[in-house]
Amino acid sequence: MLKDSIAQRYSTALYALAKERGELPHVTAEIDSFVRALASDPELRDFYESPVVDRNVKEQILHSVLDGRAGELTLNFLVLLARKRRENLLPIVARQLHEMLDREAGRAPAAVGTPMPLDAAQLDELRTRLSNLYGRDVIPQTRVTPELLGGLVVQVGDRYVDASVSGKLEELRRHLLATTDSWTAVSPNGAPNGQPKGRES
Repeated sequence: MLKDSIAQRYSTALYALAKERGELPHVTAEIDSFVRALASDPELRDFYESPVVDRNVKEQILHSVLDGRAGELTLNFLVLLARKRRENLLPIVARQLHEMLDREAGRAPAAVGTPMPLDAAQLDELRTRLSNLYGRDVIPQTRVTPELLGGLVVQVGDRYVDASVSGKLEELRRHLLATTDSWTAVSPNGAPNGQPKGRES
């Protein structure tokens, strides 16, 4: 959470400046592209994030590699992170840029877990239902979670809904455990254990 808080300062500043210049979609796409490049090339990621590499050397290489491939604002931002030794915040910054874009557009991403992949029609129906439920455009981001058995789990912001079969089974298990202590064991003669059944007069 601390890294998220630190990254928020950088992403907010970049978002505001890119928006002011009318370059927000372009800058966001370039940051995304660089993050993907780091994820796909371990050597590049190790170089960019390394605290050992001299900052001036890193800055020169960033300029030589990205000049003409990235806009001035994106390049200057990547260099700034390198100067501040905050390179490892870049993936968080990329995520936060998208979160700010979504909020401004009235969209809300939803993390959805399902036991099987959803087809296009099912995704459309899910998006419609979630959007109606939350009163804004909800974008499902699905992942396959086989242990759910059936149903789905949804998280929109800090709101979490477990409508899975495994979730219902776990809820039932907890309920049974919570109520077990209140059950009174009854002996075969119908009286509580340890007590004789009273005689009828």
